[in-house]
Amino acid sequence: MTHHYTAASDGWLAFITPARQLFVGGALDPALVDRLWTRIRDERGPAGVLETLTAGGLFSTPPFAFVELGDGGVDAIVRGDAVVHAGAEQVSGSGATTWIERRLPGGSVEVALGGSGSLELPIEAGVVRAAAFTTGSTPPRSAAVAAPVVEQPAPEPVPVPAPAPAPEPEPEPAPVPEPVPEFVEVPSDATIPLAQFMADEAARSRAAAEASEQVSEETVVELPEEPAAAPEPAPADDQASPGDGYDYLFGETVYHSVQDAAVRTEEAAAEETPAAPADAAETPAEGDHDGSTVLTSSITRSGRVRRPKAASAAPTAPTIAVILPGGAREVLDEALILGRSPSVSGVPGGQLPRLVTLTGGDQDISRSHVRIALEGGTVVVTDLHSRNGTTIVLPSGETQKLRAGDPTPVIVGTVVDLGGGIELRLEEL
Repeated sequence: MTHHYTAASDGWLAFITPARQLFVGGALDPALVDRLWTRIRDERGPAGVLETLTAGGLFSTPPFAFVELGDGGVDAIVRGDAVVHAGAEQVSGSGATTWIERRLPGGSVEVALGGSGSLELPIEAGVVRAAAFTTGSTPPRSAAVAAPVVEQPAPEPVPVPAPAPAPEPEPEPAPVPEPVPEFVEVPSDATIPLAQFMADEAARSRAAAEASEQVSEETVVELPEEPAAAPEPAPADDQASPGDGYDYLFGETVYHSVQDAAVRTEEAAAEETPAAPADAAETPAEGDHDGSTVLTSSITRSGRVRRPKAASAAPTAPTIAVILPGGAREVLDEALILGRSPSVSGVPGGQLPRLVTLTGGDQDISRSHVRIALEGGTVVVTDLHSRNGTTIVLPSGETQKLRAGDPTPVIVGTVVDLGGGIELRLEEL
């Protein structure tokens, strides 16, 4: 087959064979030119060409365009500013981080490259400098028409007015303190703030002092000369008459300082509390107060230490695997590209997928047929513009034909049918 190219001394380096063409931009050393000329003619096809071009890393890969003519259409892989035309469709690698791979309808093929030239020459096979390339019935395009470049003037900057200063907020009036109650009834199992307890204790101390002075004035009596009879025992708490009140307790009232009234641990209170007298067992300890007085022992017993609950361990994500027709498992820890001869195309830099070759199928299975990846805990299946298409079978038995290039989320247990007896199953390990 005879092709035509536009010769240009500053054009891309074109590797021409009857069925395949490779165009590479930039400066290439002679050793790389020899390797590319060998790769384009071997049976590996685009896989060997991509392996040679990306040997130095993805970011050092030069711009290129690969075209392979087949019976059913044209396979094109483009990176950079080159444009491949086939019939009414075209593909360009401009704006892609890696490259773009597309299958175009058959017929005439035109490739627009960088460079300037006007001499159009025929060629069957070889390596030349070219600004444009064409094959088929359509006459070749000139380099000036193939890749026009129009420079747009940069827009003038629009001045942005400085923002007006925000008004200073008016100071809020100071809050009026609420009156502190003179006495507060606190249940035995409550926790009292230290400041409130100190204020309450001071108020109770003043009230008790006044009551003590009154009692001392009323209870002073002259001792009789004759020995008095033994006094009758005081009635128990549950037998005290309503008229007696709590006057019989004032003679044994115990006062504490602010330091002694502070909340302490049970161990410290036990060490500092003196031993009770022998006759103390006759009077119940819990009946020596009127229900409103807060005792140091009650404060100590009610102190609690609240500990935060231990944080529950985060659940681990399940492991998903793709079961191949032969029974082999491919763990879905990274994106998978599956097909007859898969290759990398159209993925972000630094996130290259793992290539899985499917054997035993017919020639209708595309080289890069389907992409399966785990994104955000969900399995996503994407048909890569395959020849036969891709069908998914849900666990309920419902089938769905995928649209080419559209990522589709699926659940575990789904079967991915590629045609030709090739089925993939998604299982959880």
